[in-house]
Amino acid sequence: MQRNQPAQGHDLRKDTDGKMRDGPHHLRMVVLSVAASLAAILITTTLLTGGLARYTVEQMILREARLTADFLNSIVRVEEAENYFAGNGNAPGDVKEFVAHLGRMPDVFRANVYSQQGRILWSTDKSLFGRSFPNNEELAAALRGELHPELSLMAGNDKSEHDGVDKEMPAPSTEFIEYYIPIQNRDGTAIVGAVEIYKSSAGLSATLGHVRMMAWLGALAATAILFTALLVIVIYSGRILRRQEARLIEAERLAVVGDMASAVAHGLRNPLAAIRSCAELTVEDDIPAASRQSIQAIIDQVDRLEGWIRSFLVRSEHERATIESGARLDLVAGRALDNFAPQMARRGIALRRSGSSALSVAAGSAEVEQVLNTLLSNAVEAMRDGGTLEVGCTANARNSAEVTIRDTGPGLSFEAEVALFTAFRTTKASGLGVGLALGRRIAERLGGQLDIRNRADGISGVEARLILPLRR
Repeated sequence: MQRNQPAQGHDLRKDTDGKMRDGPHHLRMVVLSVAASLAAILITTTLLTGGLARYTVEQMILREARLTADFLNSIVRVEEAENYFAGNGNAPGDVKEFVAHLGRMPDVFRANVYSQQGRILWSTDKSLFGRSFPNNEELAAALRGELHPELSLMAGNDKSEHDGVDKEMPAPSTEFIEYYIPIQNRDGTAIVGAVEIYKSSAGLSATLGHVRMMAWLGALAATAILFTALLVIVIYSGRILRRQEARLIEAERLAVVGDMASAVAHGLRNPLAAIRSCAELTVEDDIPAASRQSIQAIIDQVDRLEGWIRSFLVRSEHERATIESGARLDLVAGRALDNFAPQMARRGIALRRSGSSALSVAAGSAEVEQVLNTLLSNAVEAMRDGGTLEVGCTANARNSAEVTIRDTGPGLSFEAEVALFTAFRTTKASGLGVGLALGRRIAERLGGQLDIRNRADGISGVEARLILPLRR
């Protein structure tokens, strides 16, 4: 096969990757993209986690406040203490039992009982009896039937109703929960007063801390997962882009070859016509049969070259499907092998053919023959001291045909195998290094593929596989 390899000391991918990646610039862009993505994920996760933790804490406090409100209102109904909130000290029922319940509630260090007019009727702090606090929005909301608990810090708290709270709050707490409980009448149709509860947050601290910790751990785990997924996507996308860039560069190289080939094809048609005319005149003369056969071979080869040139010059995206309806692989392979029969005979190369006898592919005969000629040329040149050439045509389950060409040459080195389809790289003294590159491009344009590698059956040599879609 074609032993394409780089020049000495030259990296195989230097020309391609060097154009695609400007080293530090490429690395800088990758680092910036990764850093920006990580920062965005961290900021988003932090905001969401903070909001979730705050919402969870608020819901826990609100739930406890509602339970407390239900408990106190049930006591008011049982003890018939409704009239007490109107300021009537002789209200029926054991009001002392009601206020005693306030002092025995868990974690409560202060409790105030307000009348409907906002005056303190009773408090665990006797100095507050009879006082009222104007502009108390929380109390006004409670007297409207609203429940708004809040978690407050002792430091920096300047509300007048909080006087002395720092002395009553158990150490070492720095936070307390405050909520105003609306007290309803017996049938629940009106608000008769309110109870203000101050609770130490020590009982909830462990729970709240656990909630916050789990929220942040979940956020960190989500950040790690999202970042890892994003990093995988970035790496995979980068590889795809590099492959696409490599194909683009290869296409640009082959476009130059195509322009050159067009000019050469135009220039060759007149010399070929002259050669064919001379051969036709010669074959009409009285010459030996052996010479006549050789001249006829010249005419046949000129016709074949003329067919290639014509197919090349008139080919377009629209015309590819209408030039030929299909190519018989066995016939095309037979013509290609006939072209190399003299060389194979001189080198002592044995031929083995196998596979289906009639497979038609959705491609033109000239295109398929061009690819096969390239593969056969490389295989024959690889077996300088003779060997065996195996050619097989089979149909596979993917509605496509496969042509396999195996030789018994020395095989490919790793460097040569990597650079095999790179244009303008070859080890042939008279080669251009474009045959295999053009062959792969033709195969892919026809909807197939061309793959070349060392044989995997333990025999020295190279195996080429040309896959083309079957004609429907």
